[in-house]
Amino acid sequence: MLGVNAQTLRRRSEGRDYVELYGHQIRVYRMDLRPDAERRFDADEIGRVLARVLKARGMS
Repeated sequence: MLGVNAQTLRRRSEGRDYVELYGHQIRVYRMDLRPDAERRFDADEIGRVLARVLKARGMS
């Protein structure tokens, strides 16, 4: 959805509860308390960020 490599998301969310992409923060949901736990992102939140990015670029 984001057009970003999964490894990039992992690296950018290291030690944080969000990842910043395109100037917007997207919350990271960890499936466990461990730092290397699986990460999930809310598809609706990603959709809102992408809509804002497209609107800012005049593409909506």
